[in-house]
Amino acid sequence: MIKDLLSIQEDLLVLFFAVVSIGLGIIIFVLFKSTFIHQRIERNLVKKLKNKEFNAVINLAKDFIDNEKPPGKKEAIFVMYYLAQAYEALDSFTSALKFYQEASLLSGKNKRLSVSILIRIAFLYQKMGKVKDALAHYFMVLDKDEFNPEALYNIAWLYYNNKNFKKARESLEKLLKKRAGILEARFLYGKILFETNRYQDAYSQFCWLERYDRDNYELAYMKCRALENLKRYTEAIKEYRKLIEREWKDIPSDKNKLLQEILEKSKIAIINLFIKIKDYISGIQYVSQYLSEVTSEDTKTELLYLYANLLWNTGEEYKALKNFERIYMMEPDFKDVAIMYERYKKILPHSYVSQYFTSNEDSEQLQNFDSFCRKILGRHNFNLLYKHNDFYIYSKGVFYVIFYRHIEPIPFSKLTDMEIILNSFDIKPQNIEIYSISGVREDAITHFLLKSSRLIEGTEFINTVKKVSQKGIHYS
Repeated sequence: MIKDLLSIQEDLLVLFFAVVSIGLGIIIFVLFKSTFIHQRIERNLVKKLKNKEFNAVINLAKDFIDNEKPPGKKEAIFVMYYLAQAYEALDSFTSALKFYQEASLLSGKNKRLSVSILIRIAFLYQKMGKVKDALAHYFMVLDKDEFNPEALYNIAWLYYNNKNFKKARESLEKLLKKRAGILEARFLYGKILFETNRYQDAYSQFCWLERYDRDNYELAYMKCRALENLKRYTEAIKEYRKLIEREWKDIPSDKNKLLQEILEKSKIAIINLFIKIKDYISGIQYVSQYLSEVTSEDTKTELLYLYANLLWNTGEEYKALKNFERIYMMEPDFKDVAIMYERYKKILPHSYVSQYFTSNEDSEQLQNFDSFCRKILGRHNFNLLYKHNDFYIYSKGVFYVIFYRHIEPIPFSKLTDMEIILNSFDIKPQNIEIYSISGVREDAITHFLLKSSRLIEGTEFINTVKKVSQKGIHYS
């Protein structure tokens, strides 16, 4: 009997261990299968994402969700996460948000995973232009990770982009206090300093950054702009030229458009700076070069406009008018070209007046202003008493002739200048002729000088110049 009982106990023990072994085997098998499937699906999803097989990722993820009933929480999180990334890459933002949010709900107390998903959601809202939603999710990240660099930087960028420079600066200063070496953050900080008129601080920031980020053409451009706003014009021209003349290599195709825009803006800035420092000759030299290069139509129009202004300032006023006319024919609403064209369009058909309204002073070829004026005066022996960019004064005894060198009407102040100079001569004028194609300004018609002068203007002026031009003498 005892033997039988012992035998039964042995059989039960064998059965028990057999059951336990089978159970453990099943558990191990399930765990192995789960881990294997988990690793296999994750590897496949990551591989296909890297290969930009986004539709394949969507199909594989959906198939996994449909066949795993229910899928494990861990598996579900990463499948939803990769599925959302695939939809985002395909610009299906609504679907991407749906799966990011599902993954976020499943992430629970896993801080690292939760932060990662929240950043993706915030950035997606940012791409969609939903600034408030993006900011809300970045601040949710900061609730979990107070100094998260990605959240702080993107918050600053969103505020900067919406002209809220104060809040943008606060976010960046918090970030840079912990991570001072993040170049993108330092650059954005420099741009904020620039936008808030702290040009010297911005310039210092850009100079520091240039040591570590020499291939950043936008940084080089901002440094030039800072110099320009500090009124260090000559240095700014030098830096703009370095930026334009440098051979920028390995520029990604998506950044190439921005580089071209910066290069074209830099060319325009250089010409404007030459005008500011009144170095018109250098301005003409560089604008002529830039007009010969390939540029966008907008930049070409701007350069033509600046060229016209440079010509006007150097006394080549007829050539300037022809350029204003050219711009007017292309884009009549561009700046003030319509005003200039309407004001002086009657002069444009008379191309021979270009021989008078010129700054050419090549005396060896008798193409200078003095020789042309003497042709108008004829064979009479006049003396040149006064020579200036604005007007020349000739005399023969008590008879004086003034040639006004500009196309615009003579202003009151300029008539006063003429009067003062005339009264400074030993022989006082009794008869005065004033040549001015556009006469005088309305506010100058009562000037005392005009009471004792004969004004040669309009048609009479044009006919006089035409007559001289037809004598077979060429002036350029």
